[in-house]
Order: sequence, then C-alpha cells, then structure tokens
Amino acid sequence: MWEVWYGLEAANYLDDSGELVADLFFAIEALAESAGWPPNGGYQQADELVLWRILNHLVIYQRLENERVVRIASIKPD
Repeated sequence: MWEVWYGLEAANYLDDSGELVADLFFAIEALAESAGWPPNGGYQQADELVLWRILNHLVIYQRLENERVVRIASIKPD
C-alpha cells in the first residue's frame, strides 16, 4: 500500500474547501491503492509530475516509487 502526503498548498486548499471537496479528497486518497496512478479521470505525466484532471480540479503530484509515496503538490479548481 502506498501513502499519500500533502504539501502545504494542497492541504490548505482541502482544509479551506471542507465538505465541498470531500469527493475529491477520497479520490486522491484512492491513489494509495492504485500505486499512485489515477484510477479514473484524465491524466498526463510530465517528467516527475503527474497532472490529473478529476472532479473539476487539476491535481498535480509526484509519484515517489522508491518510497511508495504520492506527494500532492497542488490542487486547483478547473
């Protein structure tokens, strides 16, 4: 099982948006069960980053394969 870590910007966005983004939070947490690859939504990989469009948001993150960690860098409304 992988872990999901949140950078300060992403954590603040989720905290500030509260219940409005609950489904988004659970979708992001599901990355832990899929080895860091989005199980749904459209995504593209650019160098070390994954850009994932899900639930009207753009989620930018890194897959740290050796550590089995997904590091969420940014979450922006689409």
